[in-house]
Amino acid sequence: MKKQYQKFALVMALCLIIPGISLAFGPSAEKVFSGTITKINGSQFVFKTTSAATYNAETGSAVLARKNGATMKFDEVLIGDKLEVKGRLWPDNSISASYIRNMSLYVHNGTFNGKITAIDPSNLNFTMQSKQYGTQTIRTNELTNYKKNSKNSTFRDLELGYTAKVKGIWDRTNSNVLAKDVQTTARLVNISVTGRLAMKNLYALTIEGDNHVIYGVDANKAKLVDKNGKTISLGLFNIGDTLKVEGKHVSENVQVIATKIKDESVIK
Repeated sequence: MKKQYQKFALVMALCLIIPGISLAFGPSAEKVFSGTITKINGSQFVFKTTSAATYNAETGSAVLARKNGATMKFDEVLIGDKLEVKGRLWPDNSISASYIRNMSLYVHNGTFNGKITAIDPSNLNFTMQSKQYGTQTIRTNELTNYKKNSKNSTFRDLELGYTAKVKGIWDRTNSNVLAKDVQTTARLVNISVTGRLAMKNLYALTIEGDNHVIYGVDANKAKLVDKNGKTISLGLFNIGDTLKVEGKHVSENVQVIATKIKDESVIK
């Protein structure tokens, strides 16, 4: 912006020194220009119009807004965005902008359904696979509301395999959504796992499956039997025993609620 004032000061000085010099060398009255950004140079947006004219818009004193008029930050603008620039045009095609509206950046509201495939607690986001929209990153914050099976919950209650319904907002693409509401449903499906007992703690077991997946098993309500099907106690289970676990879990989740556990290494 300093350069623009220097230009104007030079023109005014010439007018005083050289009688009759035209003020046409100064800036024009404010006009509105439209075009597509081709370069971001410091505090300037370089954009090209449909007629192939190129302008440099100085943003130092400009109000920056999204398409709907909401406030926009400078670093939210990307090359390829379409702009409307209001300002004074100088002879060198630079513009002292007073208002810049990004026609490519505006908030959409949407509702999305899918299955949770990844959770990132450190950044408070999760990944959801949607049949309609593919892979979506769902961002959350302190204003996000959570429900699990119609009851109030928190981010910590999210689990892999949960079905999620997300209401939120997005700017450029619905592959990145800021969630206002997250409703999850835990649907249990049958599972049968055979593996080696790696750890046990009261009724909590850890099993290394034959598929090399580590499962956490809740044996609290499970029927426990030996190799021949006779009822036994958990005290007879030993680390390294081969177990066959039948129960239920959330799809793609390694936490299993066991209904029956057979210790193939024990004969009562």
